[in-house]
Amino acid sequence: MQRYKKFLIIIFLVFFSCEDNATDQEIVEPSLPTGTPIIEGKRVYISGFYQDSSMVQMVACFWVDGARVDLEYGAAEAITVDNGDIYVAGQWFDSTGWNGEACYWINGIRYGLEGGGDPDTEVTDIAVDNGDVYVSGVMSDGTTFGTNACYWKNGVRTDLTNASMDAMANSIGINNGDVYVTGWRIKNHASIACYWKNGNRNELHDTHSFGDAYDIAFKGNDVYIAGEIDPQSTDNWNACYWRNGNKVNLPRSGYGATAFGIFLDGNDIYLGGYTTGSLFTYDIGCKWTNGNLHQLSSSVADTDQTWLYDISVANDVKITVGFYYPVIYDYNDPLYYNSPIFPCYYRNGQRINLENADWQLGEATGVFIE
Repeated sequence: MQRYKKFLIIIFLVFFSCEDNATDQEIVEPSLPTGTPIIEGKRVYISGFYQDSSMVQMVACFWVDGARVDLEYGAAEAITVDNGDIYVAGQWFDSTGWNGEACYWINGIRYGLEGGGDPDTEVTDIAVDNGDVYVSGVMSDGTTFGTNACYWKNGVRTDLTNASMDAMANSIGINNGDVYVTGWRIKNHASIACYWKNGNRNELHDTHSFGDAYDIAFKGNDVYIAGEIDPQSTDNWNACYWRNGNKVNLPRSGYGATAFGIFLDGNDIYLGGYTTGSLFTYDIGCKWTNGNLHQLSSSVADTDQTWLYDISVANDVKITVGFYYPVIYDYNDPLYYNSPIFPCYYRNGQRINLENADWQLGEATGVFIE
């Protein structure tokens, strides 16, 4: 889901454990740790990454009911589960921290992506349909700063744009056999929120606004897309979602808000993201339920910055995932230039840290409830 969702962390990652391009390996049933159920009768899977005790490398991982499963040095960006198999999209790096690839894992076995070794390639989301694995992302278009939106089906890449148009793919979903990819494209110096359906681009607003389209969800033939829009291009942006291309603005506090994740449960529409605080507070992790804003981290907004990237709901329990970090005011504090960043989730408004080390850097990037 996102996305370029990385907020602060530049990662230099190290390879360990798995073989690349494992297309000839048999998918085996994963052996999972036993965590305390977050939702009775369900399993909650959360993708992400954390810093290991060397304080140098990041580890791609996922958590099952809060119990961590390490993949290898890298970062996990999204997760889904299909027929008991666990699919994770992300990237790994070798021992130098410079050479690696965008990839995905099935039950911990790594699979390569066409062009995934390009250093400017990043994956953002993953979906599974009838056994086929779809991954969204972005890669260089060959120019100095240009990017192509793209997706992979079973590792084979389809470019959605070329060097004539800079673009980004944030998420992917399959509905009735149709492939939907959300993101943005640049047009007349404006970022236009858009989506591609089977490779055909649909723009969600005109060049009088700046926007971005993040997560996607379906209800029958209806298509819901979470995102943001800035009608005046003034950094005064609104979280919103589009239903079949029709925009619905969401309430906010402060001067802006972004909706990164969307989840549909019956007739209820849930979104996760953040809203800005007041002049003297920091970004507040929040969720919206049927258009109503719930500020989850408002009680600590004077000390902590919080973003929430994804949301899922089961048995009336809402799980939102992301990160927070305490803002250090005292420049004499050893952490002033290196504040820890904690991967976390909220369960019906209560924050739970997934990693707690004082030197921690990490994020929770996606959630799936089985």
